[in-house]
Amino acid sequence: MFRDYLLLMVSGHILGDFYIQTEKMAYRKTEDKKNLFLHGLLYWLSMLIVSLPVISLPVFLYSTAAAVLHFAIDYIKYMYISAKKKKGSISARNERNVFFADQALHLLVLVTAAYLFVTSSHSFGINEFTGNLLYTLGIPPGNLLSWTVVLLAVHKPANIVISRLLMSFKPAPKSKKGGRDRRAGRYIGTLERIIIVLFISLKQYSAIGLVLTAKSIARYDRITRDASFAEYYLMGTLLSTLFAIVMSFIL
Repeated sequence: MFRDYLLLMVSGHILGDFYIQTEKMAYRKTEDKKNLFLHGLLYWLSMLIVSLPVISLPVFLYSTAAAVLHFAIDYIKYMYISAKKKKGSISARNERNVFFADQALHLLVLVTAAYLFVTSSHSFGINEFTGNLLYTLGIPPGNLLSWTVVLLAVHKPANIVISRLLMSFKPAPKSKKGGRDRRAGRYIGTLERIIIVLFISLKQYSAIGLVLTAKSIARYDRITRDASFAEYYLMGTLLSTLFAIVMSFIL
């Protein structure tokens, strides 16, 4: 039960903190409290939305508590970044470190909430409508939850995490179309991770090499001409592959 409830809360977190929250909102919530409160409200709603199939009073209370603690952590981050900006000492490295510390604290809250939920002898079950629907479609609820978290995680969260890790290694863009290339690169990375996850689930491990080869062919010309880009590309590809493999084996 602990694993299932934790995955349910993690799916709400990913939905509220990465998908409902746009890049513009993520930036604006560090500038003013209005957007910070808006994000907190949307995050709470995302936690409730994913809890609807198993909603009960304890589930509602724990989801609300997790959302309140999420807002508290974001508020502390807002105060820290505001203080740094006033001193003029904020940097890209500071923002990267704050991002990872922020996400680690959010995950710690979710793990603690799931643990307390289980140890307090609370239980949850799928409502009749959802249960009948999944039974009719022949989909095991546990498998659906695991795949939902995996597919949500390998897209936007993975792209953001990898870009943050590689920000100090990123070569300077040589064309004005860099923004468009980055968007294409993110979708390619997402497709790459989804295909890897599918191959691992089918135990077709050797086929993963075909995905990496196809990706390398598309960038072969620039890899051979630009050593710094080749290193950046290799690190990004390895991190992307590692993310997909870890998510597959954990979930």
